[in-house]
Amino acid sequence: MKKFSLLIMALCVIIPIAVTGCMPTPPTPTPTPTPGMEKDFTLLDLSGRSFTLSDHLGKPIVLCFFMSNCPACKSEVPHLNSVHQKYADSEELMVIGIGIRAGIAEFVQSQGVQYLVLQDDENETVSDLYGVRSVPHNVFINRQGKITRQFARSLSESELEQYINEIF
Repeated sequence: MKKFSLLIMALCVIIPIAVTGCMPTPPTPTPTPTPGMEKDFTLLDLSGRSFTLSDHLGKPIVLCFFMSNCPACKSEVPHLNSVHQKYADSEELMVIGIGIRAGIAEFVQSQGVQYLVLQDDENETVSDLYGVRSVPHNVFINRQGKITRQFARSLSESELEQYINEIF
């Protein structure tokens, strides 16, 4: 009986931490209008360089919102790396990770992320703009700057390819 009680107490601690660890704070959207780009933003990459999404209008884009403590985000990295590598030489597709909260640089290093990674600001402005409630959260943007699909879950490589074909 004592072991059963300890198990229940452990689950009561572990499950809430695991679930809430992959969910950002509820957002307050603040759209930024840009001609042609449905939801534009400017963020810094991990080297401190500025990146503005609308500067890349005309290219299909995959945005992947993630958090460093999210197991599903970690499992998606190899698929995103593979897709990024497939299109890297042609520069026809952009794969962009957007890290939410702390530990992003360490995540990129430990997971071997090969695509561009940006850091959302401390107010999670871009996450709010895109309605991110849980991670991973994938957004597919076509050449005209319009969002064609959004998924609040991890995607397989074949699913990524399917939705990428739709934005070309």
